[in-house]
Amino acid sequence: MDERLKRRLIGAAVLASLAVIFVPMLIEDEPAPGAGAPPGAIPPREDLTFKSDVLKGEIAVPTDAPPPAAVPEPPVEPVAEPVPEPMADEPPPPPVAAPAPAEKPKAPPPPVAKPTPPAPKPPVAAVPKITTWIVQVGNYTTREKADGVARQLRGKGLEVFIEPIGNPAVFRVAVGPEAERRRAEALIPRIQAAVPGGNKPFIRSYP
Repeated sequence: MDERLKRRLIGAAVLASLAVIFVPMLIEDEPAPGAGAPPGAIPPREDLTFKSDVLKGEIAVPTDAPPPAAVPEPPVEPVAEPVPEPMADEPPPPPVAAPAPAEKPKAPPPPVAKPTPPAPKPPVAAVPKITTWIVQVGNYTTREKADGVARQLRGKGLEVFIEPIGNPAVFRVAVGPEAERRRAEALIPRIQAAVPGGNKPFIRSYP
């Protein structure tokens, strides 16, 4: 039984017992006005006892009893909220793809070495043109005539060459070449003796 209810029942029983005891006394022996209560009518405070059918025992009536102490109420436990369960038809969230790693900056390409220009060639010294001299025997329209004259000159021990020139070509028969003009001039009498009645030979530079 609750302690508070129990205390209330005890208090009600005490009040009912007091009413049973004191009400008949007040009605039968009501003193005259102004007269004090006869001695021994009210028992001393500490000897006041009564019997109650409710408690079935002897209970002392405390007069200076302190008020009942407040009974602390039991703490209220917090109610945990139910966790909502995921719906069966709801698909699970797609997995979050991890971010791609940042690309490292590419190294710049190595500088391309420019080709070194070739060293300039030293200037070629101009070769002085060497002029030689020949003795032209004559120009012939056919190769056969040129060959016949050349055979006559070679028979005298002379250096002969045949050179085609012009268009239509004619064949030049010449003796030489000689590095000095005077040596070429010295060959003229020998040429006239080898080819009598021929053209008059003359000196010219060669080439």
